Amino acid sequence: MSDKITLTYLNVRQSIAILLTKLVLADLMLGLLIIGFYFIFVQTGEFIRFAADNMLIFLTIFGIMGACKIFLSIYVILEWLNEYYEITPEHIVHRKGIIFRKRETYNLEKIRTIDVQDSFLGELFNFATITFYDIRLEKYLDMYLIHNPKRYEKILKSIKPDLESKEDHVVFSFRNKSEDEEDERKD
Repeated sequence: MSDKITLTYLNVRQSIAILLTKLVLADLMLGLLIIGFYFIFVQTGEFIRFAADNMLIFLTIFGIMGACKIFLSIYVILEWLNEYYEITPEHIVHRKGIIFRKRETYNLEKIRTIDVQDSFLGELFNFATITFYDIRLEKYLDMYLIHNPKRYEKILKSIKPDLESKEDHVVFSFRNKSEDEEDERKD
């Protein structure tokens, strides 16, 4: 059985951990805003007068705030779904945008270096940023916080074996260096 990878088309997205983090933070911020408005009304005593006379307006205001919270969550999910990288044997294409779509194409023949930049949380949740250098455009391309970066690095190196690699890894204190080197040899 051959270890050669045949690639026609591959989509790469940001890690699902990043999506969940954005959703939780957006939910917390808007939830705190709604609670803050509620307590401002209750603490100032305006609530009793306002609610007694205008319960429909009061419920409408908080209904609109709840709808804003839902729309923000939908926006975060759509933004995540519509930003991705396409890897083909010839190009890396970065597509993004919900309404105004943007497409950046990078020729694999012009890419010389690959760098995987991870952090402690990245190692824990298996995400990192892969950075390429395009010699034609003289600029860097970041595949930002993608899931399973080692897999995609391996795929890209199999497509273009002459890529120079710069590795930046976090070493866990409970593992020694020989265990890390042994894991790298298995890959």
